[in-house]
Amino acid sequence: MTKGIRHTLLIIAGFIALILGLFLNNFMTPKSLSVIEYQELGYFGFPQAREIKPFSLTDQNGETVGVATLKGHWSLLFFGFTYCPDICPTTLGVLNRAVKKMQTPPQVVLVSVDPERDTPAQLASYLAGFNPDFQGFTGSFDSIVGFATNVNVAFGKVPGAEPGTYTIDHSASIVVVDPFGRYAGFIKAPHQAEKIQKIVDSLQR
Repeated sequence: MTKGIRHTLLIIAGFIALILGLFLNNFMTPKSLSVIEYQELGYFGFPQAREIKPFSLTDQNGETVGVATLKGHWSLLFFGFTYCPDICPTTLGVLNRAVKKMQTPPQVVLVSVDPERDTPAQLASYLAGFNPDFQGFTGSFDSIVGFATNVNVAFGKVPGAEPGTYTIDHSASIVVVDPFGRYAGFIKAPHQAEKIQKIVDSLQR
């Protein structure tokens, strides 16, 4: 075999190896989901993430938190309350199962819509029953209303069956915040751990 032919064969072999490598990389590397695929999983993202106005709340450790607390990582916010009998514990349980399946779990935050009863200590005790890494935000009623309105979450107090008691009606959607602290979209109910995992894993790619 002449030197020229051998050189040509090496070039061809190198080219084939390059094409094969690109094919395998394209085939094996997970792709981000399409808009339709996201929506089939229950996630509705905005074409352009929306800025979240400055806010000041208190976390379960008594520390002041704001927009900066939401930066540097993806965050999932659920607006609920610790005395919630069904939707809140169910959703937090689903979120706990979802994040346990992720290599890079997002920050999960329960934003209380019942600041009258949800003190930092109450939030800390409640969230410990789901996941020690979950965060809880509480604060003045007006501060929570302002924050909730900024991310399209509605809630309201409803009188209970017994005099002096009440419950809270609130949205069951999960608010998705990107690493820049912007409102990126929401995951509508009903929630499933597997679907949330697929959504967040795709968003983080």
